[in-house]
Amino acid sequence: MDAHLCDMPMVARLVLWHPDKSIPILPETTEWQTCTPYCALVGVLNYITVATHPDIIFAIGHLSSFMDCYILDHWSATLRVLHYLKGTRTMGLTLGGSNPLRLVGYSDSNYANCPKTSRSISGYCFNLGSGAISWMFKKQQVVADSSCYAEYIALHDSSHELAFLQALLSGLSFTPLTAMPLLCNNDAAWRLAEDHTGHPNVKHIHVKFHYICKMVEEGSVALTQVCSADNTMDILTKPLACSDFQCLRHYLEIRALP
Repeated sequence: MDAHLCDMPMVARLVLWHPDKSIPILPETTEWQTCTPYCALVGVLNYITVATHPDIIFAIGHLSSFMDCYILDHWSATLRVLHYLKGTRTMGLTLGGSNPLRLVGYSDSNYANCPKTSRSISGYCFNLGSGAISWMFKKQQVVADSSCYAEYIALHDSSHELAFLQALLSGLSFTPLTAMPLLCNNDAAWRLAEDHTGHPNVKHIHVKFHYICKMVEEGSVALTQVCSADNTMDILTKPLACSDFQCLRHYLEIRALP
């Protein structure tokens, strides 16, 4: 009730570390962890993320990885998300809007985001009309050895959701007349998805990730390049500066409610 308001769920360029488990935990630390409802709070915030607040998905996804080893720094970062939600409690996800009823997807990755495993983050966001209807943030299962590879895996994840949404919309008698646009800000990954043959440096990429190429060949997906500043997915994959965060939150159609 007495929390100070803040305009960002996570401080830009914040790095949270996993404690060294080889070092014995002090008794007072164990007592503090027992009395601190970190897991319960992150779980509640995760529900809010899935339901209506994609703008906090990166913060909560990152904090969820410390469920078994949280310390005061992690607890403070979680409380900051509460301060942000209190400061934006008059805002909500707006569906519909003035844009044409068209499905548009955004794909992005945060290369080697995890300092412990060097794995990257994948994410996608799909808008129908003006508002976001589907979003995802997750750590990739393999270690990508380049930003192109990481972005290509993110495109693969996005293509699965796109195929599902296409089937859902068709079942609702909404069949698009043209290929559904999927926006990506990595030129190398975009060109690779257009044509993955003849690229000797990508032979090690798992075959399953080439599913996106099949969708492009079939004409169900139209890959489009977008600059990073306009890629809505940046807000779901990394902590941003305040101005960038607020701009991309606007793209998600999270606005002040009437």
